[in-house]
Amino acid sequence: MKNLFTKHVLPFGIALILVAGCNSSTKTKVEKGTTSSGQQAYVEVEVFDAMKIKDQIVETIRKMPSEKEIATLLNEAGASYILDLTVPAEQAEKMMTEADQSFGLGLYSFDLLYASAYNRGDIAAEISQVSEEIIDKLGLRDELISSKNYLGRIKTNSSNKDSLDYLVSQDMNHFHQQMSSGDQPDVYALSVIGSNVEALYILSQTTLLAKNNAKMLDIMSKQNERVNLVFSLLELMSEDENIKPYYEQFKPIVAIYEQNPKITEKQLAQIGPLMETVRKNILK
Repeated sequence: MKNLFTKHVLPFGIALILVAGCNSSTKTKVEKGTTSSGQQAYVEVEVFDAMKIKDQIVETIRKMPSEKEIATLLNEAGASYILDLTVPAEQAEKMMTEADQSFGLGLYSFDLLYASAYNRGDIAAEISQVSEEIIDKLGLRDELISSKNYLGRIKTNSSNKDSLDYLVSQDMNHFHQQMSSGDQPDVYALSVIGSNVEALYILSQTTLLAKNNAKMLDIMSKQNERVNLVFSLLELMSEDENIKPYYEQFKPIVAIYEQNPKITEKQLAQIGPLMETVRKNILK
């Protein structure tokens, strides 16, 4: 998804999170009615502030393996393209909150990579339109729909495989350049979590469905770094009470990878339903 960035080995990011997680809230006053003397009463509450951990979010994402790698490896392994595993375009209409839209932008971004890898220009064009609508809802048109307008060009060049691959890659690179230097690290983090959840979901479900899945199990076995980094992002964001449930739901997946360097049919049977649950809850 982001060949602009260099891959590094992650020592699971625990120190990073310990430093960041202690001070990522901002106190704000909330009105609580009036006192007996008729004066306005306020209480101080802590509100999650992603800007305080922006550097940690950007650094964690920088280390994330490319999502495009999974789409490419699935294609090279001979796996079929399964449209039913992707997020329907009409689902975007149900994404009402900023968190929903941020997750959704990421989910659709992997589906765009997946369609591009299999030369499904028709699907790529549809996803580009939906992605543009979500970007507008997030108020990020100026940041993400540049003068080069990659999403628009994907729609008009969807029948040309070489152009499609190039434009999708450039769009992903532009997304990371803009979001890593922008002032919405929470949107950035949730989008990247969404794209990687979708990548792991489609990989696990495709592997479960395949009759001969030895190559795909090998791909599954190589996702430990990705799983750990998604978990690191979720932990960074978990002070937001709306995000904490996904952090908790992802813990068993991390544990399976920690305990099993090689993913077999046994672990796949556990990971598949777990990934399906996380993704389903993100979309609900």
